[in-house]
Amino acid sequence: MKSIFTTIVAISLAWTSANATNYYLSNTGNDSNIGTSPSSPWLTITQLNTVIYSPGDSVFFNSGDIFRGEIQVSQGGNSSLNVVFTSYGSGNLPIISGAEPLSLWSLIGISYQASFPTTPTSFFVNNKEKTIARYPNDHQYLTNDSTTNNYIKDNSLTTISSALIIGSKVCSHTAQWCWEKSPISAFSGDQLTYSVPTVIGGLPLYGYFLYDNILHLDTINEWKYDAVGQTIYYIPPAGEDPNLNNCEASIYTNGIKINLASYISISNLSFEKQTNAGVLIFNSNSKHIKIDGCRFEGQYNHGVNDKGKYNEISNNYFRGVDGIAVFVNGTGDNSTIHHNTFRNIGQFRNNGIGTEINLSAIKCAFVDSCYIHHNDIDSTGYCGISADGGYHLIERNIVKNAMLLNNDGAALKSYGMSSHDITFRNNFVSSSDGNTEGTNNGSFVTPAIYFDFNVNNCTIQENTVYGRTKKGIFLNSGNANDKIIGNVIYGGSPCIDFNGSPAQPTIMTGMLVKYNSFFVKDPTAYIVRMVDNTGGYNQGTIDSNYYFQPYSITKYAFEPPATYYSFTNWQSTTGFDLNTKNSFVSWTLPTSDDSLFMNPTDNVVTISLGTTEFLDLDSNIVCDSITLQPYTSIILINTYNTCVTGIDEINTEKKILVFPNPFSNQTTIQISGVFENATLTIYNTVGQQVKQINNIYGNTINLHRDNLPIGLYLIHLTQDNKTIKTGKLIITD
Repeated sequence: MKSIFTTIVAISLAWTSANATNYYLSNTGNDSNIGTSPSSPWLTITQLNTVIYSPGDSVFFNSGDIFRGEIQVSQGGNSSLNVVFTSYGSGNLPIISGAEPLSLWSLIGISYQASFPTTPTSFFVNNKEKTIARYPNDHQYLTNDSTTNNYIKDNSLTTISSALIIGSKVCSHTAQWCWEKSPISAFSGDQLTYSVPTVIGGLPLYGYFLYDNILHLDTINEWKYDAVGQTIYYIPPAGEDPNLNNCEASIYTNGIKINLASYISISNLSFEKQTNAGVLIFNSNSKHIKIDGCRFEGQYNHGVNDKGKYNEISNNYFRGVDGIAVFVNGTGDNSTIHHNTFRNIGQFRNNGIGTEINLSAIKCAFVDSCYIHHNDIDSTGYCGISADGGYHLIERNIVKNAMLLNNDGAALKSYGMSSHDITFRNNFVSSSDGNTEGTNNGSFVTPAIYFDFNVNNCTIQENTVYGRTKKGIFLNSGNANDKIIGNVIYGGSPCIDFNGSPAQPTIMTGMLVKYNSFFVKDPTAYIVRMVDNTGGYNQGTIDSNYYFQPYSITKYAFEPPATYYSFTNWQSTTGFDLNTKNSFVSWTLPTSDDSLFMNPTDNVVTISLGTTEFLDLDSNIVCDSITLQPYTSIILINTYNTCVTGIDEINTEKKILVFPNPFSNQTTIQISGVFENATLTIYNTVGQQVKQINNIYGNTINLHRDNLPIGLYLIHLTQDNKTIKTGKLIITD
C-alpha cells in the first residue's frame, strides 16, 4: 500500500510540473501576445494580473526593462512546487516600479513645473528622492510651547502668515525616539490642531515643522504637488534642467502584493519607488515565501512588509527606504532575515509610517522565533535591528551609523515585558550615538545595545561595540534574568548601565554579567552606571569582568546623584566584581596604547602582530600573531617592546617561580636559566611603576616588600628591552 501511495504522489507531482506554465513580460511585448513564450511576451502588469496561478508556474520579467504597476498574487504553490517570479535574459535586474515618469518641464519663476494627473507620495530625480517643501527648511524647527495628542500651542504662530499654515501638514518631535505627522485640521491664534491624533502627547519645547504647502517651496531640491492644478513644482540646483534628467513620481502602492497565498519565490527583481512596499505579504496565513537576490529602493513605507509565517528574506539590497526596510509584524513568526545589505534607511523625518517604530532597517514587532543573521546595515534614522517578542536569535550582523535622526533607541534593541528569550550575539556595532536635533536638550544617552523596560530572560553575548562616545549596553528599569556575557565594549560612557528604578512593576533582579571587557577611551568616561533603588544592590551577579579606565583611578562607576567610585570603592560598596580585573595600565591623553583587533567574518582569522609585543587584559604576553574566531574581537595593550624570537621556547625553558606568594615581608623570585643585566619592574593594578631592580645576573632575586601596601602587583622581567616573563605578586599582612 505504501508503494502504491508513493507512486500516486510521484505521478501527481510529475503531472503538476508538466502542466506548469511560464509567463514572460518584456517592454517589447504586447498584451495580445500569448505571453507564455519568450518570443511572444506580454507588455504590462495589468495583463499579468489576469493570471490564476498554479503550483510550478513561473513569471519571467525581461532583464533591463521597467514594468510599472502593482502585481496581485492570490494563488501560490505547494510544499513541492513554488510559484516563481524572477528575471530572464541578460543585463540589469528588471524593475518593478511604483512611479511614473514626468517630462515637459517649464521654468516659471524660481521653480520648474510639469503636469501630472495623480497625487504622488514621493518625487525622484535620477533615482534620488527629493524633499517635500517644508517650513522652516531642513535642520530648522519651530518650537512648541505645549502640546497634546490633538494640538500644538506655539505663540510664534501668531507672527507667521496663516497662508503658511492652512492646508499644510505638521511633523512633530513628540518624543526623543519619534517624529509623528498629520494634516492640520484647524488653525487659530497660537494653536494648530491635528487631523490625526498623535500616539504620544508630546513634550514642551520640542521641535516641529510644517510641510506640503506650495508657499513652503523656496529652496533647491524641494518639490510640491498641486492636486487642483495637477502640477508638480520642483526647484533644481542652479544650472540643472529637469528636462535632461530622469524624473519620476510615486503612485503605485506595492510592487507585489501577496494576498492569501503561500510557497512563492521572488528572486532577481528590482522594486523601486512604491508608495507602500516593494513586497507586501498581506495575509497572516501566507507562508514559505522566499525573497532572494532582489533590490529595494525608494519605497515610502517598507521594502518588505511581512505579515505571514515561515518566510525568508535573503541576499537582498535595500537602499533609501523611507520607513522600515524589513517590517515583520502581525503574525509574522519564524521569519528568517539574512545576508541582506541596508543603506540609508529612514532619512526623512516626515516620511514612512510616521510613528514610534519608524525609520529602522529591520523591525520585528512582537512576533516570535525570527532568525536575523549576517545582515550589513549602514545609516538608519532610528534602530538598526529592533526585535520585540520571544525566542529571536540575532547574530553575526554588522550595524553602523544607526540613530541618525532620533535619540532614544539603539543599533540593537528589544522592548517590553513581552520581549523574552531573545539572544543578541556576535554582532558588531559602531558609531550610532543618536541625534538630539529638535529636542529640548534631550538628555537620553543613546546606547549601542538596549534592553528597554521589562525585557526578561534575554541574552547579550560576545558582541563587539566600538567607535562610540555614548553608552555601550543599557538595561532599563524592570529588566530581569538577563545575561550579559563575554562582550567587548571598546569606548563609550558608561560601558554598561543598570537603570534599576522602582518605577517599573518588576525590580531589576536576576541579572548575570560576566566575562565582559569594558574599556573606556576618554578621561571623563566611566565603566558602570547604576541607579540602585532596590534596597541594597540586588540586581544579580556582576563579576569576573575586565574594567579598564586607564585615564582615571576614580571614574570606574557612577551613581546618581553624582557619586563616582574607584574600582576598590565600587567593590567594597556593592559587593559586585570581587573577581573582576582592574586596569593594570594608565596613561594621559593623547597617549592610548590599546588596540582593538576584530574579525567580522565567518572564517577563523589569524592576524599578524609583526615584531611588536602586546599584553592581553590578563597581562599575558602576546607575540607574533593572534587567532580570532568568527565575529569576535580582542583588546591588546602595546608594550612597545620587541618580541623575542622563539618566545614560546624561552617561556618553556626559563620559568619564573615566586615563593612564598602571597607574602608579607620578603619573597624569592627564581628563574630557570641565567640572565645577564636583566631588569625586574613591578607595577600596581593601575599600571603605575612602584619598584624596579636593575642589573640582575644569575637566576635568583630576593625581593623585599619595603613600603609597598597590601595588594596585587604585576612583575615584568626584561632583558635588552625585550620582555622575557611576566607574573603576579600578592602582598598580605
